[in-house]
Amino acid sequence: MRRGLDVFVGVVSDEKAPTAEVAARIMQVKGVERVYELTGNFDIMVQASSDSASALNGVIENIRACEGVVSSTTYLVLEAHENR
Repeated sequence: MRRGLDVFVGVVSDEKAPTAEVAARIMQVKGVERVYELTGNFDIMVQASSDSASALNGVIENIRACEGVVSSTTYLVLEAHENR
């Protein structure tokens, strides 16, 4: 992740929509860095970043507006830890 505000967005997709197609639509949203297909409570996990809260809100709104997205839960990253 880069500097600025970082989030993970857990997405539940429409069960009738192929998950890979929903993920591809989400990848087109500016600010999205990675998209993961998952098992569990979420079908898709999105890693996104922006320089401001208002811009990040726009990224999240654009993710939620993608065809096939039923619901989402956003997690703001407070601190990141890495192995070097």
